[in-house]
Amino acid sequence: MKRSVNVVLSGMVAAAALVLAGCSSGETSDATTPSAAETSSAAADPAAVAAQEKVDQAAKAVEAFTPPGPELGDLSGLKGKTVYYVPANYKIPLFHVVGDAMTEALATAGVDVQVCDGQASPSSMAGCLTQAIDAKADAVVSGSIPDDLASVAFQQVRDAGIPLLYMQVAPAGPGEPTKVGYLTPDNIAIQAVNADWVIADSNGKANVLVVKVTDTPATTLWMDQGPIAEYEKNCPDCKVTVIETNTGQLQKLPSLVSSAMVRDPDISYVQTEFDVTVQPTLQGLQSAGKADKVKLISQDGTLAVLQMLAEGRVAGNSGINQNAVGWYGADQVLRMMSGAPSNQNVAFPYQRLFTPENVKDLDLTPEGEASGSWYGATDYQDGFKKLWGVS
Repeated sequence: MKRSVNVVLSGMVAAAALVLAGCSSGETSDATTPSAAETSSAAADPAAVAAQEKVDQAAKAVEAFTPPGPELGDLSGLKGKTVYYVPANYKIPLFHVVGDAMTEALATAGVDVQVCDGQASPSSMAGCLTQAIDAKADAVVSGSIPDDLASVAFQQVRDAGIPLLYMQVAPAGPGEPTKVGYLTPDNIAIQAVNADWVIADSNGKANVLVVKVTDTPATTLWMDQGPIAEYEKNCPDCKVTVIETNTGQLQKLPSLVSSAMVRDPDISYVQTEFDVTVQPTLQGLQSAGKADKVKLISQDGTLAVLQMLAEGRVAGNSGINQNAVGWYGADQVLRMMSGAPSNQNVAFPYQRLFTPENVKDLDLTPEGEASGSWYGATDYQDGFKKLWGVS
């Protein structure tokens, strides 16, 4: 059958957020044993086979820290300097995790961090950047703010000669590596892997509801070019329905999900963009009487949702080690502040697809979450200290 995509609009663009989801599960509603022909046919589905290969790779843990660049020289001259951190919306928990990790990392070199909340508003974001300039900041780090949301203010930062690190957004264009750096996990690929899990689990015949968060151009792009494009390109027999929401209107999401289920009772998968949408999505499924009949996969790797995965209440999740994001960001900043070029095209490794199989091996406690052990090797902090000569 032909794949169809329906878009149901819900709300206005706000601004904020980032993250990851994925997993695997598998229930067989038919108690009979499939025939050899049926098994061969399912295994031979090209969409499912290709998707499963991506899923298997994404579910692996990182084995060891690999330095993203050469060692830095003496950083003693950076003591007492200040970095301004401007997240898109500091109400989003992940920005706190990244900011706290970056603060801890930069403190090893005697560098202070000042936070200015972008408040999900382009004018507030621009105001923070102007504040950094007026305060003669030694570097500026933006968190998930595309250049075009505050283009004039970003240009003023660059014109002032202040090293600028864009985090969690795609590069806006070439820049002088000693003054402009980028660091972002590939959120498009991460969201696409969640779609691959759905494709593989359904043998290439999923009827899936996609919950897209339209907070920023970045969050919209991640879903449009990630899972939605993945289904369209690689799953011709998948049926896809898209509903849109934002983090300022999550109270409306249960109704949107329930209505979508009523319109199409055959939906058997839901892919949400962030873990913050998991609970309202489950509420909508419960209202429609579908909570036990639909497999839900999300992204962010939060403790609460991974515990739900271990309990079988969600089918999959994917995540990014946000603590490691903060340390990788600090590395970029220290390089530019010391006059060295930022690392180009950094492939951020600490991201993982969590499944019912590998979640069993995780320490699902606040301590386990803080340690970064869910993603594999936790030696990146000592690795960076050695690179910076502060160990």
